[in-house]
Amino acid sequence: MPPSPPTSPVFFEATSRTNTMAHTPETNTLDQLQTPQQVELLDQIDELRNQGLGHHGISLPQLIVCGDQSSGKSSLLEGLTRLRFPTKEGMCTTFATEVVLRKEVEVEISCTITPGKSRSPAERRELAKFKHTFSSRDSFLFPSVLDQAKDHMAHGIKANRGAFFEDVLRVRYSGPDLPSLTIVDLPGMIETQLNGGSGAERVAELVTSYMRDEKSIILAVVAASNDPENQKVFRYLKEFDPKGSRTLGIITKPDMVERGGDNEKEMMRLAKNEKYPLRHRWHAVRNRSFATREQTAVERDDAERKFFSSAVWSSFPQEDVGIAALRVKLSRVLLEHIGRELPSLVTAVQSAIATTESGLSALGNARETSRQQRSYLTGHAEKFSMLTNDALRGIYSNPFFALSSPDERTTARLRTEVQNLNIAFAHVMYQKGHTWNIVLERNSSVSMACDGYPRAVQEYDGEFEEPTSITRAKFLESHIGEYVRQSRPSGLPSLVNPWVIGEVFRQQSHNWREHAVHHLQRVFGAITNYVEDALRSLMDPQTCGMLMLKQVRPELDRRWRSVEAKLEELLVPYTEQDPITYDPNFIRELDAIRAARNAEKSSTQFGTAAGNQMHLGFGHSDPSWNAHRSTQHLLTESIDDYTNSEILDLMQTYYKTAISVFINNMAILAIENCLIKNLAAIFSPTLTADMDDEKLRAIASESEDIRNERVSLRQKLSVLETGKQVLFEHIAMQPILRPANKPVSDGPRISVKNTSSLSSDARRNGEEARDATIEAVDNLSSQLDNLVVTPPSSESGHSRRRVDFGTATPKPKKMERKRSPFGWPPKYDIPRLPDEDVSGDE
Repeated sequence: MPPSPPTSPVFFEATSRTNTMAHTPETNTLDQLQTPQQVELLDQIDELRNQGLGHHGISLPQLIVCGDQSSGKSSLLEGLTRLRFPTKEGMCTTFATEVVLRKEVEVEISCTITPGKSRSPAERRELAKFKHTFSSRDSFLFPSVLDQAKDHMAHGIKANRGAFFEDVLRVRYSGPDLPSLTIVDLPGMIETQLNGGSGAERVAELVTSYMRDEKSIILAVVAASNDPENQKVFRYLKEFDPKGSRTLGIITKPDMVERGGDNEKEMMRLAKNEKYPLRHRWHAVRNRSFATREQTAVERDDAERKFFSSAVWSSFPQEDVGIAALRVKLSRVLLEHIGRELPSLVTAVQSAIATTESGLSALGNARETSRQQRSYLTGHAEKFSMLTNDALRGIYSNPFFALSSPDERTTARLRTEVQNLNIAFAHVMYQKGHTWNIVLERNSSVSMACDGYPRAVQEYDGEFEEPTSITRAKFLESHIGEYVRQSRPSGLPSLVNPWVIGEVFRQQSHNWREHAVHHLQRVFGAITNYVEDALRSLMDPQTCGMLMLKQVRPELDRRWRSVEAKLEELLVPYTEQDPITYDPNFIRELDAIRAARNAEKSSTQFGTAAGNQMHLGFGHSDPSWNAHRSTQHLLTESIDDYTNSEILDLMQTYYKTAISVFINNMAILAIENCLIKNLAAIFSPTLTADMDDEKLRAIASESEDIRNERVSLRQKLSVLETGKQVLFEHIAMQPILRPANKPVSDGPRISVKNTSSLSSDARRNGEEARDATIEAVDNLSSQLDNLVVTPPSSESGHSRRRVDFGTATPKPKKMERKRSPFGWPPKYDIPRLPDEDVSGDE
């Protein structure tokens, strides 16, 4: 049999596990176990649970009732709460039910629904409408409440009435004769569903989701009339609590076991914690049967008391049988469990507070009035203007521009993105902007691979096809020759018609428009992405969307129309007008092209003539003879060939000059002047100041979802802050519950095991047992009075000097100070008590 659990120092008064309840009323025993501060703690934990903190990664201490269908769970809860639970055969509930019992003067029963974590805000609001209150137990009809809750959970959502829900029905019952206790009742586990549905699997999912929670104390309900091996709850206990450290077993229907038989012996082994040892042991109860379902609560308790006073139960410890003793035991177990979990719970609550505050901060201040809305937009407009100016200057110190890796491509760095796109545009224009790639006969076209180029260059290069390769001779004949023969001007035959030069140039630069439009679209997309990302980083999605729709997008569209018009303007000199240039380099470029072409011809002709002379037997070539042959060739050369070559030379020279001018104009006149100039002005403080109220309200007013979310977060934060304060107080306090003027005994501490063993003697001599119990409590109180709750030392290794709360003066450090055995979280400040001299000198 495993040892009894250690008792938390915060709740040490709950450790008086003696048979005094046999001599004192149950309510007095519960009053001794639960101080007003502890009841307040239970209320705060319940409120935290009701606010849905379990959906935010915070696990809260709780008691959960698990058992097979028809194991007696409903009758057990009925005995604990005095409320009539449905006890009919078949599946009663398709959701968990949280029963909150509190001792108060007035009787009140209220029923609400705590939505599951997957519920949408609209569904949460709908479920919040469910609320029923009753002023007495007689008026409370639990089966009707369950049916109404089931209908409400299934209404308006993608579910049916037979589905299982993660929502929780919360029943809060307050009255003068109740313990302060919270229990979560789970649907009974079944093997299979008769209609072939997935009900058994859904029940298993729901139950196991609670059982695997390390902060849940499992109340495993087992019917004595059924072999434990046949009950599913044992299989789950082996999986989720194999050591039995957080399970309290409850045996129901002991009156249905044949007396004196083997089944009764096995049941007693189970009840004595021998068959399946559990840390919190086993407890037996006898509930109403179908035949006695009309018994009153008093009659039920009397029948149970008589049953456990007879036969094999007569010698069994009375604190382990009966519904009255179970209420006391559950209160003790819950308080001890909460005491152990307080440090981790405080840490989780503080983390939730930080998350909630961050969520509220992200929502910003409320924007109900026009003044609040204008102030909100003006503040964000100032931030946007500073961010955009930095983005255009290439100053990337703001965290908005941060890169997660060196090769990351981000739209936030706008200037860098535009520069990269301009470089890619210039590259693709020089490589693929022309229609024909004119080459000499002995040269072949060369395709340049872009594998080593930046990503933007590769993307641009992949958008366009390579120019068509054609030899110079063929181009002169097929493309220029036809124009020359159809466009001869007046005057000498060799004169060049300027129109022909312009026409050939327009054909060669035909792709410029396509390249330019693609480039402007890419730059405009980069600007749009930057604006959206910048605004999204500054405000909530709805306001960002409305601002884009009402203000920013129209302004961006206006800039796009402006840049389209600018592109048409920049293309006019190259698509409609004759070539014009005043670049001094034009003549030098033209002379260089002519000299290179003549040198190429002379080299070819010289090589041919020299070969002929060598063939005729001359030992060397004659320069005068070569000049004569060249003159003869020029005289016999076609006049059109000369004109065609001149046109091609002029066109190619002008093309080299024009393409550089066009690329620069695109970057400066189109992109900078039409798209980027005053980009911060599309959302500026001046703009928001002049905005009319209707437009202002359409953009800056909050949606109903945001308003509801702010209210929800504020409520959650208030609950968390209050809960944190209560948790701190319970960690820091040292409750002392002992009779007044009772001297502290120096005798040995009486363990829980020893106290339990005294229970049988106490029945013979109640006064002796009572004195022993008081002595044990006094001894424990004496020990805990000397405990000092202090946070750990700082990381620097210097301990903080303690302060006397009465005089506010530093006190000398004690050399031998006992540490509290209570685990302490290192990341928060706990209010400390006045220092006590542990040496005993005072």
